[in-house]
Amino acid sequence: MEIPKVKIIKMKVSVALCTYNGEQYLTEQLDSILNQTAAVDEVVICDDGSSDKTLQILSDYHTKYPDLFRIFQNKTNLGFIKNFEKAIRLCECPVIIISDQDDVWENNKVSETISFFEKNPQCDGVFHDLKLIDGQIIQPSYLNWKDISHKDVTSEIENHTLFEALVKKGSFILGCALAIRKEALQKYGMQDFPIAHDYYIVQKLSSKNKLGFIPASLSSYRLHPNQVYGLRYKSEKREEKKVTDTEKYFKENVWLYTKILERYKEINPGEDEKKTAIYSKFINKRDTYLKMLSFGKRKLYILKCIRHQYLDLMTTDLFRI
Repeated sequence: MEIPKVKIIKMKVSVALCTYNGEQYLTEQLDSILNQTAAVDEVVICDDGSSDKTLQILSDYHTKYPDLFRIFQNKTNLGFIKNFEKAIRLCECPVIIISDQDDVWENNKVSETISFFEKNPQCDGVFHDLKLIDGQIIQPSYLNWKDISHKDVTSEIENHTLFEALVKKGSFILGCALAIRKEALQKYGMQDFPIAHDYYIVQKLSSKNKLGFIPASLSSYRLHPNQVYGLRYKSEKREEKKVTDTEKYFKENVWLYTKILERYKEINPGEDEKKTAIYSKFINKRDTYLKMLSFGKRKLYILKCIRHQYLDLMTTDLFRI
């Protein structure tokens, strides 16, 4: 008896890509998207007023693949942030992979992305590592170049501290390494992006512990002078003055968590941050710092904080701490 074949239904995938005077590298990027072991289902491209050969290149691809490429020309220049928001919203498939106009994908990028979402239904977004290229590959791992290990990222996700790490280290996740579930846009109220799409989506999803990680370099990020929105370079290490252990604890814990809470409120307006695990950590670190002070200094400091409405201290804390 012949065993009936089971048809495996692949998750449908959209690519959201923005162009602006990208003739030099665009063909290589589009070809890498087409040369995937798992084909994408649509490529949504929003052009923001290119004056070079970009539109002709796009027209050629659309002519060759009319059912795959959806090309939109903006009547006026929207700028980087709004153009990407438009491209992302125009995507129709359940999974949206965000793409720059000048990078190169590994041929397993789509298959690895699909596999991740199928195995991790709790995640609404995922990012991967990148190679850095400048004519030739100069770094096999963007994250390692930033002194961030795959182990660190995985640990932060498992411990629900990725959002905190992004505030502490600076947003080290680039949009061209990001994919999201389309339903996440409505689920988390991601509309009218106030900041760049990668910052916004990454911080929104990580603040909800809904962002995952693929520990592999699945595309190459191109470094060149004409990038519309470039790499976050490593900052110079500054020589710091000597501080006491108490001052160091305040800076690395209390002050840091005030910034993390501020960012959480910016990304999640209307939510009560006091109900979050982040707020509980802040209170714990704040109280630990206060107990490091002498009795007299502690009481005086609490009074000053109450007066200036700082560190969320109240009159009752004078007697509690």
